[in-house]
Amino acid sequence: MFPVKGRIRLVGSALGIGVGEDSIVCVDNFYNISKFTKEHYVIDSVLQLAKDIEPLHHFSKAVAVSHTAQRVALGFAKSTKGVVVKTDSNIAPIAQLTWQKLQISKIAYSYDDSLLATGGEDGRVLVYSADHHELILSLPPLPDTISSIVFSDDDSLIFSACFGKSATIFNIVKNTQVATLKMDYLIEDAFFYADNTLLFCVTKEGKILTYDIKENKIIRETLLQGAWLTTCHKLPGEEFAIVGGKDKQLRIIRLSDDALVDSISLEQNGITAMRFYENLLHLGYSDGVVEIVDIDEAREELLEFLDKDDLKGALGVIQQKNVFLKTLDVYCTKLESQWKEALAKAIDLLAKDQIQEATAIIEPFMLDKAKKEEFDYYWQQKEFTAKFMDALEAKNYAEAYRLSEQHPYLKDTIAYEEMESLWNKTIEVCKHLLFQDPQGNLAKAQDLLRPFTLAKCKKDSAMMLLRNSDKYVQADKEYRAKNFVEYFKMTERFPFLKDVLIYKSALLIGDQIIQRVNTLENQNEFAKALEVCKLLASMAPFKNAANSKVKIIQLKQDFSQVCKERKLSEAFRLAEEHYELRSMPEYKLLYDTFKKHEKMAFNFAVVGNGKSALDNLKDYLHIECWVDKIAAILKIAYLAEFAKNAPGKEGAQENISWKETFQYYIERYGKDEELKKVVSEMGLQHELDSIPFDGNPKGYLTTIIADSLLSIDDQPLHQHEGESK
Repeated sequence: MFPVKGRIRLVGSALGIGVGEDSIVCVDNFYNISKFTKEHYVIDSVLQLAKDIEPLHHFSKAVAVSHTAQRVALGFAKSTKGVVVKTDSNIAPIAQLTWQKLQISKIAYSYDDSLLATGGEDGRVLVYSADHHELILSLPPLPDTISSIVFSDDDSLIFSACFGKSATIFNIVKNTQVATLKMDYLIEDAFFYADNTLLFCVTKEGKILTYDIKENKIIRETLLQGAWLTTCHKLPGEEFAIVGGKDKQLRIIRLSDDALVDSISLEQNGITAMRFYENLLHLGYSDGVVEIVDIDEAREELLEFLDKDDLKGALGVIQQKNVFLKTLDVYCTKLESQWKEALAKAIDLLAKDQIQEATAIIEPFMLDKAKKEEFDYYWQQKEFTAKFMDALEAKNYAEAYRLSEQHPYLKDTIAYEEMESLWNKTIEVCKHLLFQDPQGNLAKAQDLLRPFTLAKCKKDSAMMLLRNSDKYVQADKEYRAKNFVEYFKMTERFPFLKDVLIYKSALLIGDQIIQRVNTLENQNEFAKALEVCKLLASMAPFKNAANSKVKIIQLKQDFSQVCKERKLSEAFRLAEEHYELRSMPEYKLLYDTFKKHEKMAFNFAVVGNGKSALDNLKDYLHIECWVDKIAAILKIAYLAEFAKNAPGKEGAQENISWKETFQYYIERYGKDEELKKVVSEMGLQHELDSIPFDGNPKGYLTTIIADSLLSIDDQPLHQHEGESK
């Protein structure tokens, strides 16, 4: 469903991502600037700009990577200055940004990388030339710390917002203010679309806003309940957007109505950065993971189903392989073209009480909320649906829940969702009342819950809340005494305690401890980090996170040791199995050393010297991740040796059995086009044609590794003498 192609692991929170032609540049909150190869996601180079100052917050926005990934700009905690770093060859600082009066809180590059903007705690937004880093203009100041800066696609407009819940749109070309926005929300991120006529915004409060720049007003608002949204990006085509937050959800939003199309559950927590490159989405998380997601995965398979008008098959591809495919224009168009006919058939089946058949017909359309509501309208005409609606109108929730238990399809209706929402809100209010005054507010809570206590499926939950108000008091005492281990033990024994505000505050303590572990890990103080993990593991909600962190740290310790002992096979095996290790300098050394030997081996291979090529690669011959690479180098060596010893060529060896020689090659690589081309140029096509089998392209996995495949005087091949296992 969520097509992750690869992962990168940073030490700290991934605050900035840039993608170039050959590399991925990442910046974490410990001021580490890391450059990875795009092919294998191996760290190429790294520079930590500062070691002795406080790290940036793990959701800081004071980092930006240019769109070509050749520059990085970032600010520092408790400092008014920023720095620009080049990354194209070696990573090195090239300029300072010194115009901010207070700490930099936000940095952004324009889409063509010609401009660089910074915003700070002084409420000012400054725009620099990205080439010479000279100050170009200063926008009218906002009343509080800058929270967001966004350029339009053509770099003509710039949007900025602040913690004071006000924002501005400025025309850079004309140097004029386009609009001033006053609202009740803190905007975390935004983007321009529809030819710079609309602005899409996400907020700390979970609101999604669409602002009409021409009309100078908010035209749509949608609340994503309980979410703290952090970042957003429009998908190609400007029909949909993706929105990240501090939770484990990535949301797909339809821009035409700001409807939530899907919410994707993630393994990592807290999206801090997004960057698109062609069909790849790069997502950065607060725990240091960077995921590379292929949004075009299984696209051709989906199109095949659509060509056959098989919407159910297309839905299966989306659900099983790639959720992003539901945003394709061709898929959306196909749904619209077939919806009315499918709905008509479903209504007819509903009239005949053939509920399952009707549901099966409209199933491929039910990801669209509007279509679900339309179908629900007709569904509600059914007898039991009518009774269900009557019960809701009379606030007879016991009867409504009874009907929904007897007729499960009622649970798929909008009305049922609304009833469940009311139940959840009632529970929240009662918990808050009992938390404030367990005894004094007991009667109020009983009155609020009474309509639900008659419902069999809700009675137990409601009575448990009313009978355990003392647990709230005890939990409060443990929290205020900072006995967090005992507090979390209580929340595990009594899960209803998890839904009050104090629990969310307690979770922040664990988050702070996790950041402490990250700091120690960044400083290579693994022993201390493991000690802190023991404390973290004693708190139930963080046990899994602590255990996961322990595994990573222990892996790093083990990896460092096998690298020190030059156990190459084990080192590469660990790195292949655990992508987190590839960010370590030890792996960079391993990888760089191999690449050095690979380059030398290639130089020997192109002149047909297989033995010298293998001598340079002898330490890697039986390391699984390099087998194919070495085989490819040897293939070059063998073909070059064939050409060098073609019949009649000066210096060619005599008494070569070419048929036997070609058979050795075919056993390893098959009768491929490269061999055919070389043989044809050698004038030995008849020898090749006399070999009746085509061989195995992966035969080199089971045959001996030989310096040469030339069969001279029909002598058997000799295994390379320098092999090291």
